[in-house]
Amino acid sequence: MRFLTSSALAASLSIMTLSVSGQATAQGMPPEQIKQILDVTKANWVVFRDWEGQQLIYFTHLESWKCGIDFVFYGLNDGQLDQMWELDECDPDNPNAVLKDKPYIELPAGSTRSISVQLVYPDGSKSSVETFQYKP
Repeated sequence: MRFLTSSALAASLSIMTLSVSGQATAQGMPPEQIKQILDVTKANWVVFRDWEGQQLIYFTHLESWKCGIDFVFYGLNDGQLDQMWELDECDPDNPNAVLKDKPYIELPAGSTRSISVQLVYPDGSKSSVETFQYKP
């Protein structure tokens, strides 16, 4: 199975948007389209990685679609969604750029079995809660 990187997916979806709508706004895609893309790509919202004795959980995919997200809440190990991932500001001239030095959280190795994530969109609606299991 082949997976696209966030930037390749963004480019592909931008091309598809142009061919469907005929034009894109200067700010990128409308938030409603980003919401639909995030729903289709929810399996990629976060990614686990073991690195040098730590467990990293990447939010890169969500960072690349930040212009269509107001808030990202998460909880670890079946806990409440009591933590918030701080998204970078949306840059309308480069909406899919991920410029954050650390687009991930750092945790002790083996400390996290799962992460649950919920998005809040600019229109105030919320995504379903998606749970991602750590699979070493």
